[in-house]
Amino acid sequence: MAKVVEVDIYKPETLHKCASSGMWKPKNFDEACKRAAGRRAYNRQRRLARADRIEDILVIQDRFPHVTGRELAAYFKVHEATISRDLKFIKKVKEDYRQSMKVEMSAKSFRWVEDARGYEVSFEMVHGRRLR
Repeated sequence: MAKVVEVDIYKPETLHKCASSGMWKPKNFDEACKRAAGRRAYNRQRRLARADRIEDILVIQDRFPHVTGRELAAYFKVHEATISRDLKFIKKVKEDYRQSMKVEMSAKSFRWVEDARGYEVSFEMVHGRRLR
């Protein structure tokens, strides 16, 4: 039978164990706030990079409808799994657009809102007629 050892990570004598195991414990509130701000900035940068990549993929798909995920991954220099997630998101958005508008979505119909935290799709109207 295995012996279970409980460790209280907040006791001073066990802090060295936490440091060696990769756990982080702030020394004060200011340090915690700085770390959180750094995470927010890093995640914002990643979110905006993804938004730019998705917009570019939509434009590429308009011009070259049969482009593969591997070709896109090589072009954007990202992992194939990353492009796969982006293509899955684009597929969902295009399906929703097709169901609601009864036409195919173009890259012009898609835009990000609120710092890439959400998106909206629209269609072009000229003289009361929907173009896309």
